[in-house]
Amino acid sequence: MDSKRSMLAAFCGVMMVAGAATTMLPGIANAADSEKKISLQRSKPDEPIGRDAVLSKVRATYKGRVLSIQEKPLPGFPDCHVVRMLSLEGEYLTIKVACSS
Repeated sequence: MDSKRSMLAAFCGVMMVAGAATTMLPGIANAADSEKKISLQRSKPDEPIGRDAVLSKVRATYKGRVLSIQEKPLPGFPDCHVVRMLSLEGEYLTIKVACSS
């Protein structure tokens, strides 16, 4: 009888720890993610901002590894780019370039 109670107590303890970890993990995962903004203007009003200009600005501002770059034109911001980067500290950065004023 005591072995059944101790097994039940151990099972309940494991379930409580698992439940607490499940509720806390989404908050922990988002804590390392960061969204940054960089403003960038066109050098020539009739030419869009290119990927090279966006990458140069991002690399000059933040240090780390660029994972991806995407054009995401928005109403009023046709040159908007979203850059995803892993910083030297291991932080996952989402950098929006020329997406707002």
